[in-house]
Amino acid sequence: MNREYAEAYVKWGDTEVINLDYLSVDAIIFGGLSFLSLGLSAMTHRFVFSSVLFMLFLTHCILTAALKQRCRELTYFQKFLNIGGSGLFTRLMFLLMSLSILEVTGMYGAWYYLLLSGVWLFLNILDFWFTWWNIQRGRFYAIQERVKEREKQRERQEKKSHVGALVTMCSIGGVAGILGQRFAKVFFADVSQSFAVNFAVWIFLALGIGLGMGSNNLWKAYYVKKYDIQGQKILAYIPRSGRKQTVIHSVLRTFRTLGLALVILISFSIGLTLIMFFFLKWLPAWLGRM
Repeated sequence: MNREYAEAYVKWGDTEVINLDYLSVDAIIFGGLSFLSLGLSAMTHRFVFSSVLFMLFLTHCILTAALKQRCRELTYFQKFLNIGGSGLFTRLMFLLMSLSILEVTGMYGAWYYLLLSGVWLFLNILDFWFTWWNIQRGRFYAIQERVKEREKQRERQEKKSHVGALVTMCSIGGVAGILGQRFAKVFFADVSQSFAVNFAVWIFLALGIGLGMGSNNLWKAYYVKKYDIQGQKILAYIPRSGRKQTVIHSVLRTFRTLGLALVILISFSIGLTLIMFFFLKWLPAWLGRM
């Protein structure tokens, strides 16, 4: 393949923002999935996939902390390897969440697990192949050339100031929310348990595929290594004063954040339940006085 095509893809959408700190953010998401899966499994005493999910979550926390302790900077290759590996791991975690839901409900046999895993594998292969195909055809190189041409044209033109009008979408959003709520009440009023389980399973699978789009950066890591493409190093993480980067401290910080989020969620749920309870209790008496 033409080196220029590979280099154009590597430079396309390049960013210096994503580093190991984003793995810590991922850990909070994975922790939420893990504890949700364990909570569901505790009701049915089926812990196979939820245990795998939780162990991978712990492994992710320990690996992130170990990398932060060891690395101060990320090379050009390591940057793309980090983004791509994180994206693929995100897809795997959401797949395990879908399989955990199937295990908890026990509604389907082994064929459904194989079907779900097969669809996940097919979508990943298709995604990687489609990216590779675009690289081979020079699509990213053509985009890069068009961008360069536009920049040259801008330099020849005089600078002009444009005043943009601000348009609010709050009213449209409110109407859409009301209509969506009414539609949900009608559509999901008589939904069967089978439909609800399938909906949850495939939604988690689709979310994982969407959130893990960065896995294509593994191609960038491959081409950087193959063609020795040079790029700027980035900080592995943003240092924070007074924060230790040992493995145990990083894992404890992740659990503390998850615990705080859980407390806030439970408090909000209890508060909202109490408000609705007293509101519905006093509403008939208040209407009777009118």
